[in-house]
Amino acid sequence: MATINDVAKKAGVGVSTVSKVLNNYAYVSDTTRKKVMDAVDALDYVPNTVASALSSKQNKRIAIVVFINNKRQAIDEINMQYLFGAFNRSKEYKYELVTIFSTMFEDKNKKELIQFFKSLQVQALIVYGLHKEQPHFKEMIEEDHFLSVVVDAPIVTKRTTSVMVDHLLAQYDITKQMIDGFDGNHLRQILYLGGRQDGFVTELRLKGVLKAGQECGVDINVQFADFSERKAHDLCMKYGEKANIVVCASDLMAIGAIKALKEKDIFRPVCGYDGIKLLGYMNYRILTVCQDFFEISESAVDEAHRLFLGEEGRIKHIVYKIDRINYDDVIL
Repeated sequence: MATINDVAKKAGVGVSTVSKVLNNYAYVSDTTRKKVMDAVDALDYVPNTVASALSSKQNKRIAIVVFINNKRQAIDEINMQYLFGAFNRSKEYKYELVTIFSTMFEDKNKKELIQFFKSLQVQALIVYGLHKEQPHFKEMIEEDHFLSVVVDAPIVTKRTTSVMVDHLLAQYDITKQMIDGFDGNHLRQILYLGGRQDGFVTELRLKGVLKAGQECGVDINVQFADFSERKAHDLCMKYGEKANIVVCASDLMAIGAIKALKEKDIFRPVCGYDGIKLLGYMNYRILTVCQDFFEISESAVDEAHRLFLGEEGRIKHIVYKIDRINYDDVIL
């Protein structure tokens, strides 16, 4: 097995320089960085950053990779439920987990990403929140460098499974329910507040709402609020009055839309998506697509277990329900 001294010798630099490159320090020239990474690649060098993993090779080690969405703000409970679900199920399998946030590797290219995860001595990845603006990460998964389970991204290979609710069907179902329950004449337009335009789930949910609108002969005014409560508020201030119904691709955006409608002193039926507990504190009757994020994450670990056993990747749809979140359901 190659050592850091071998890398330094091949690259013609000092050991400290190799360390700085591998730890992504600033103030290392691109030329030097390239020489070091070429040497790392040629020698297939894996930094020994996780010594404990080497002493327990019988244990499977999974990287829990969470792409941070700053638009969701600190009140977002979704990622915490994901983590709780993964930790809970992994204990049953006696798998070791290491949690990695996207800020730890966001500037790395594909080769550096592969090296980064190899250095963690992981046998599989479970990925949450991957979006289209992460081409290097997506390519790494599609090329099957690791066994992978992706949550909310429709990527399936022999070594990769996708776990999610059927977002197209769920968005279609709740939109149809809102249309069918509209109490009034001349339903002309729905304001649809979508997520981030480069999101895999955004694309699926958009197809669902457009399908419902087309079937019912209702115009859909599509605006992208990037999963931001503030942006949803501003868009609803601008477009909400002309719409008969407001359909939102997340509960946080629905909260922003409701605030705008109250400020304008008008009522419009609003629906959300996710089923977060915060909705229980809203004095507004709102339907939402309820996802069980704990169960989704437990299923993701189950799928990693399948891949460890040699099974091929597949798409795994998790059950959702359309319901209201009531205050009595969320208080302790």
